[in-house]
Amino acid sequence: MQDFFVALFIGLILGWLIEWLIDWRVWRREFAALRQENAELRRQLSALTAPDAPPTADAPHAAPTSTKGG
Repeated sequence: MQDFFVALFIGLILGWLIEWLIDWRVWRREFAALRQENAELRRQLSALTAPDAPPTADAPHAAPTSTKGG
């Protein structure tokens, strides 16, 4: 019975290590892409919210609103 628990423990540890390695390899790329996108969005936000920044071509344009009641 003791051999069963030793084998179970070793199997759990090996499974956890293999899962960790796979996750590390897969999610590392995802996190790098998310960090890069986050940095780009922060750069765009700071460029758009700067008080002296001219409007850029990639900035969304607001639709004109009517002041007439009707």
